[in-house]
This record gives sequence, C-alpha cells and structure tokens, in this order.
Amino acid sequence: KVPPDQLSGTIQMIRSAALAALLASTALSSAAMAQTAPAPSPAEVSGGGFATSDATDPYLWLEEVEGERAMAWVNQHNEHSLGVLRGDPRFETLHQQALEIVQARDRIPSVGFNHDGTLDNFWQDAEHVRGVWRTTTLDSYRTAEPQWETVLDFDALAEAEGKNWVYKGATCLPPDETRCLVMLSDGGKDAVTVREFDRSTKTFVEGGFVLPESKGGASWVDEDTLLIARDFGPGTLTDSGYPMIVKVLKRGQTLDQAQTVFTGQPGDVSVSGYTLRDADGNIRATLINRGINFYEGETHRLNADGTTTKLELPAKSNINALVQGQLVVTTDQDW
Repeated sequence: KVPPDQLSGTIQMIRSAALAALLASTALSSAAMAQTAPAPSPAEVSGGGFATSDATDPYLWLEEVEGERAMAWVNQHNEHSLGVLRGDPRFETLHQQALEIVQARDRIPSVGFNHDGTLDNFWQDAEHVRGVWRTTTLDSYRTAEPQWETVLDFDALAEAEGKNWVYKGATCLPPDETRCLVMLSDGGKDAVTVREFDRSTKTFVEGGFVLPESKGGASWVDEDTLLIARDFGPGTLTDSGYPMIVKVLKRGQTLDQAQTVFTGQPGDVSVSGYTLRDADGNIRATLINRGINFYEGETHRLNADGTTTKLELPAKSNINALVQGQLVVTTDQDW
C-alpha cells in the first residue's frame, strides 16, 4: 500500500479525472474563500512586508513565497480542495484505479541508452514505492522478461538512512558515465541534496561531491569540476526563491570557495549552468541560462578567461542540441 507521502502523483491523476464533475462546486467554494481571505494588517500596508509597494493591492503579501501567512493561505486552499475531492463518492474508486495503473507491472519500462550499449530505467511499483534505478542489456530488453540489475534502490536507501528520499534524477559524466550526481529530495520538495555516486561500484563516493539541500542544479565539467547553481546564502536567490548565481566548484572546495561566474537579477526566475558536448563527450561550450521569466530567457557562453558572452538568440527560444559544431535551436517567436 502506498504511503500518503508518495501519493502526490496519484492525487494529481485523481484531480484530473474528477475535475469536470466537481468544477462548479469547487469554483464556487474557492471563490467564496477568496472573498474571505484575511485582509492585510495596518503594519503590512503602512510599514512592513511587500504591501508597502502598493497599498491598493491587499494581496501583495502572497508575493512572499515562503512567508508564513502566504503558506497558511495555500495550505487552507489545499485542504479545502482535497476535502471536496475526498468527499466525493467516486473518490475511492478513482483512487484505486489510479493506483492500479501506476503500480501495474506490465507497463513498458522507458529507458535511456548508455555509452556501453546498456539501458537504464527508473521503476516504481507497489514493491518499489520510492523506485529503483536499474540496468539491462539491449538483448535482454528485447525479451518478454528482461533481466534487470539494480544500480540503486531508493526504498532501501531511505530505510538505511532514515530519510524520506524521493529520487529527482541523476546526471553522469561523459563519456564513461560511471561518475554520477544523484539528486535526492526529502519528501518530494523542489530542494534537493546532490551526492556523487559511482555507477561501477554502485556506491556513493566516499569524500566525493556533496551539495546540501537547496533548489537549483549541478552539472559536470570534468571529473573534478562542477557547475553549480544553489542557495549560497543571503542575497543569492531570486525573489522566486531559486538560484541567482552560478559558480564553478572544484573537488575539495567548500561552497564559499567556489568561483562565481554569473549573477542574474533578483527579479529573474532562476539561473543555471550546463555544458554542450560532442558525440565523444568533449565540451564544446559551457552555457549559462538566465530565466528572465517563465517564457523569456537569455543564454550566455562562459569563456575560458571567466568572462561571459551573450548569444544573440530570441528571448523565446530553446537550445536543443549540438550537431557537428552547430546549435539546433527552436524559437517561439519570429526571428
């Protein structure tokens, strides 16, 4: 039976299934709740919090993403929505149907290809609630019953460490792809702990890279160098609560010793760094993405001397690949 903290995906499926039938009652109830949202205090309007920027908007306190009052308001609405869904007589049937689908053992396992021709898969079912990272050969995958070899069992890891680990992905260093950065979330939140993992020994690297819990990401530059975007302390996050600074971290360095290579603006959504490699795993460009908002961004190339050069790409565009020395880009606006 799936624990409550692992049901977020299932609950989302249930919400979608029940939305059409429940829309009218939920919308009316939510509208009523919105009308009764707590009004700002005099201090918030006249001298404190975000409300000072515009006293005509009584809801600017919701801009405080992690604010106690804003979170209380969000939790109130979540409890109301879940109450409406769980109170519907169809809920339990839909719940069980959704569980059967996500736990079905006859699902086709999606795979990723490794440089050595093996295939990796992340699998969850009733016996592997948190999931298992596993691998097989192409020949075995083509059979009706592939023989899987476990790389990392996240249920076993969580139990051994007494943590509520949720797997958030891994990135392995080309071309060998034996050293990996595994991202673990405590309870499924956005913030993750990053730990270096040796795929050949199936163990975490003793004394290896470990990045404490934070929103943001990390990318390999080489075996001893990472490009990281994290919470580096006060003034290093955007107003949205995501990284504003990208640094280069060398093996053996602490976070405060890492070299800053790019700084965004507080009003940005987030910044991140990554590398573009050729088919042999060689780096052809190190890039910084500055997310100005959810639809527009900038891409900057990190030069050898530590400076950056902005690429003249449309604000609404995405770099998809590097092919024979040329970028493949899709655009969402005229160029």
